[in-house]
Amino acid sequence: MTVISKSVSSSVIENYIQRVTELSQSSQRIPTTEELEQIASELGIEPEEIEAAQKQSHDHYIRAQGYMGLKHWDDAICELQEAVAFNPSNLDMLVTLASSYMGRWQEKHHPEDEKNIRFRIRQCLAIKPDCQEALNLLSKLSQSLKLRHRILTTIVLGLSGIVIGVGSFLWLSDVLPYILNKESKIEKLEQQFVDEIYQLRQQQEEITDKILAIQQSNNQRYQSDLNLMQSQINRLERQLTIWQRKILELEKTKPSKLTPKSSSQGTNDQIIENR
Repeated sequence: MTVISKSVSSSVIENYIQRVTELSQSSQRIPTTEELEQIASELGIEPEEIEAAQKQSHDHYIRAQGYMGLKHWDDAICELQEAVAFNPSNLDMLVTLASSYMGRWQEKHHPEDEKNIRFRIRQCLAIKPDCQEALNLLSKLSQSLKLRHRILTTIVLGLSGIVIGVGSFLWLSDVLPYILNKESKIEKLEQQFVDEIYQLRQQQEEITDKILAIQQSNNQRYQSDLNLMQSQINRLERQLTIWQRKILELEKTKPSKLTPKSSSQGTNDQIIENR
């Protein structure tokens, strides 16, 4: 926390930083000098103390760069927010703050971080319309969002194909109970396999719903949930293959009702009938 003077408490400085940040976000622009002076005056902070804080904000900037090197994004953002509050027009600090939000967004995918990235980039471009660092960050954000969308779309389409395949298999398996006139052990086993496949289908649909929910809410646990769901899909596909193989094996063991009688058996039947 910046130390201005003994007469100004840390809570006053925190209030100053919070009000400057809120003003920037609500107006979507960099606060003017008059607005900063008014906030300082309302909180009882002298102009000399603000000037001293501006000089000390460079230390926050240096510490933030160290945190960024370690990928401690929360600490880096905290330092930079304080630095920017006392130097809202410092382009280097704004670019670094946007980069820190980008680092945390790539790890956790918080929707709020995405908003802050865009907000800080707009501030950079307001100061320097051709700021290459800010434009590069914007391009990086857009590419990352497109990649995440493609990944989610691929997963959803893959799950849809599996569900359709299982549905087709179930439709074809409906003719099996009509092969024999009475229930047999083979039919019981077949029904058990069909039930298992139905349960697999239900599980796949649940996973699909979870993926769609993740896409809509930009869940921060997206990556770990995605890996878990992919593992579950692979397991379900293996189980589905096993059940399908077993049903095919059962079909081969069924006796055919259309098997013709042998010629010798027919002759014997005719002799008996003549007698």
